[in-house]
Amino acid sequence: MHALEDLYASFARVYGDGKPIRGIRELLAAIHAAGLAPENVTEDWLKALNADWVYGESLMPFQDPAANRLYQRFLQGG
Repeated sequence: MHALEDLYASFARVYGDGKPIRGIRELLAAIHAAGLAPENVTEDWLKALNADWVYGESLMPFQDPAANRLYQRFLQGG
């Protein structure tokens, strides 16, 4: 679990401006929807996420509708 905590800390550093951000569960769903393993996530990938999604203003982390549908499926446990 230490690696996931480090990954989430990186996510928080990228978007850390005092506003609440998505939780680790949502971040992991986005990572899996993108076809990545957590250890392959880069800072550039984190920066490419939809900022409105990061701050809870959108339900869609990606520009790609298919990836967003897959993200929703992962969130629902599928």
